[in-house]
Amino acid sequence: MKVLLIYPPFQIRHGMGKVMCSPPLSLLTLAGAASNHNIEILDLNTEFSYGIDKLENKIKKFDLVGMTFMTNMYRVVENICKIAKRNNVQTLVGGFHPTLDPHVIEECKYIDLLVRGEGELTFKEIVDGKPKEEILGLSYRHNGKIYHNPERPFIKNLDHLPYPKKALIDYSPYHYIWVPADVVETSRGCPFNCKFCCVTRFYHQTYRTKSPERVINELLRVPLTQRLIFIVDDNFTLNHKRVMKICDLIQKTQLNKHFMFVCQSRVDDVANNPEMVRKMGKSGFIFIFLGFESFKQIALDQMNKRYTLDKVRKSIKLCHNNGIMVFGSFIIGNIGENKEDTLRTFKIMKKLEIDLMMTTPLTPFPGTPLYYEALEKGWLDKNFKWRNWDLKAIMSTPDLKVEEIRELVHESYKDFYLDVGYFLFGKKLLRLASPKFRWFLKVAHKVFTNGLSRFLKKKFF
Repeated sequence: MKVLLIYPPFQIRHGMGKVMCSPPLSLLTLAGAASNHNIEILDLNTEFSYGIDKLENKIKKFDLVGMTFMTNMYRVVENICKIAKRNNVQTLVGGFHPTLDPHVIEECKYIDLLVRGEGELTFKEIVDGKPKEEILGLSYRHNGKIYHNPERPFIKNLDHLPYPKKALIDYSPYHYIWVPADVVETSRGCPFNCKFCCVTRFYHQTYRTKSPERVINELLRVPLTQRLIFIVDDNFTLNHKRVMKICDLIQKTQLNKHFMFVCQSRVDDVANNPEMVRKMGKSGFIFIFLGFESFKQIALDQMNKRYTLDKVRKSIKLCHNNGIMVFGSFIIGNIGENKEDTLRTFKIMKKLEIDLMMTTPLTPFPGTPLYYEALEKGWLDKNFKWRNWDLKAIMSTPDLKVEEIRELVHESYKDFYLDVGYFLFGKKLLRLASPKFRWFLKVAHKVFTNGLSRFLKKKFF
């Protein structure tokens, strides 16, 4: 079968959109799972020359068009499926939004097949021609009716996953803060249950890992043109003994001599494991992305984050003491926070010497506990359609209106990235003066000028 896998463009280029651009790892892994078929990958986030006519001329050459599908891609995916169907090309979608909201196949008449959950085995069975009614995890359209097959069990051993078929893409457009980058997955899921999080819903609150040896094999497959590796796991540091073993192997194979590493972590995982953080610093980890979300305990408790504020300062200090910069993530519009609380958060970010940050509006994604609570309490319009979402705030809270949340998101970027004094004075410059971060100084002007231009155009969210 001749298959075109498309990574749809975001509806808008959000505030961090120019700061990072990642390869479509999920599509590369699907291609690896069905390597006996003729598969091509098209990333429309890097192929800016693709107008409607050029895209249609390409799509009509294939038997099947498949797309990974995040919520903010809804309208784009719908339009691409429409193009495919008018050329009699079968359409397939998968990913977070179709899994959390499988009724999208009923809303969009141009979708033929919908994969729920992990897609590697389901995708392979589809392209191998297995009868649709026998494929677990598949929803499909047949003779005007929609069928939802039973769920597919999660893959027990992630070491059995195919390696991503990296040769299918050109790596030159991909970067993290303008450093050539690749992405690697070492685990799936999260055992926690934050109210706003899609990951726990997608993976049913399970957590599985690849072995340290498999992780090293993945790292060894990263093109040498790329200097930075982003570990995309939602919670890379959950098993600290496994992380330390991976660090030992990174040093043994000397991967840290060529690559720098970035990962995501919980605040308490970092704060509670100083030896792990020390090893990460020695193994080439330069950034840890920490989901602080809020500096108000009542808000953290409302979202079920399950960590206490005393861990915040400790986690940041541990990172900085081991030569690791902190990229903080915050939510604007948390339940239990008013405007004054949010403005106070902006001040604390800088007081704690957070190196980079991003803010997002509280969003009730489909299938999450927050979604049902927002509908029940009238925070979200019952008639809201996800195809219209453009990453901006869409729900109010007891303390903030939608427009107030949108303005506070914009204000957060202005307050942080345009505070020249914050970046020129204090300990931040001492950290950046380290030989480890010379690369960052080379691109610092881009961080500033990009932030300034987007602020002036009011295009953060």
